[in-house]
Amino acid sequence: MYDFSNRISKFHQDHVRLTNGQRADMRRRRETNLERIEKGLDEADKPSVAETINQGGYAQKTMTQPPESDQESRYDIDLGVVFEEADAVGPRTTRNWVRDAVARKATNLKNDPETKKKCVRVVYADGYQCDFPVFRRIQTEDGWNYEISSGDEWVSSDPAAMNKWIDTTVSAKSPETSGSYQLRRVIRLGKFFSKTHSSRLNRKFPGGLVATALFIEAYHSVESRDDKAFRETLRALSIRSKHSPVYANGIQVSDEKDIDRIGRLVDQAKESVKELDKLDADNVTNAVANKAWNTVFRHNFFEEVTKDSANSAALPLEKKSALGSTGLAAPFLASEAAAALSESEKQSRMEAAVRARNESGSGGKPWSK
Repeated sequence: MYDFSNRISKFHQDHVRLTNGQRADMRRRRETNLERIEKGLDEADKPSVAETINQGGYAQKTMTQPPESDQESRYDIDLGVVFEEADAVGPRTTRNWVRDAVARKATNLKNDPETKKKCVRVVYADGYQCDFPVFRRIQTEDGWNYEISSGDEWVSSDPAAMNKWIDTTVSAKSPETSGSYQLRRVIRLGKFFSKTHSSRLNRKFPGGLVATALFIEAYHSVESRDDKAFRETLRALSIRSKHSPVYANGIQVSDEKDIDRIGRLVDQAKESVKELDKLDADNVTNAVANKAWNTVFRHNFFEEVTKDSANSAALPLEKKSALGSTGLAAPFLASEAAAALSESEKQSRMEAAVRARNESGSGGKPWSK
């Protein structure tokens, strides 16, 4: 497969992974909402929160930026709100406490806070969304047991254990010499992929924990090649049955509503693999690779590079994996930029590229973080 790992690295870093500023914004929003809940409960003379538990993509470090086609969307954050067993009452009533507390203190909501089956959902005027799963905790000889309010029942749940399982799995499955966790990057790319095509088709795709578990299940590691790892992960996903339940930490996290959502993701994975398999040819150019990856992520990051490649002969060359000097020069010689050069200029650039390859060795890894 044409080695596009450096470009996918930059795409991930600039357009998929949250920036430091965005992560700081998430922390600020989390603290603001917790303060609203605590003050609202106090004003309503309701029991206080015993503890909070970070959940979802924020806690698991798999949150992504919004897709280019839906920049008005914002980042979701989940914060588990825990009450003492003696303080909590019925599951629905306890969730309503939290809903009313937020409604008392928040003034810039798009709609009134809504009590869902397992959480309280808040959507702000700028599109930002926050879910507050509501728990109670029970003291035992072995420590705290947690139960989540689900409909009209308290159901055993351990969100901290789920976070730990994801961290452990990411560490165990990623290549040992990658310099960081490839699986976490693939999860982020996968969630971005899912959001992008959900927005494009205006249909629901798997989200949150279901999406994370699916990309963990399908993950195929390739040392120093996140581009190839992602393609092979999509390939494994493309042959998955949409009817098969999705598990995380031994717990089924999908339900009936996810069947069609998973099916859409599987279908899109099939289409994307078809495009990316074209990069196995011997005559692939940088422009061809950009076009293929643009069908996957639908982002102008790839369109801009393609235009630049056609207008500038000075761009760095992408390498075809495991090729010698002739293979290194071939993509350049076939490019639109090279067409305007004389034969002597082509030869000069080809020789310079070969020297650079020989002097640099096998090259660095696609991610250093």
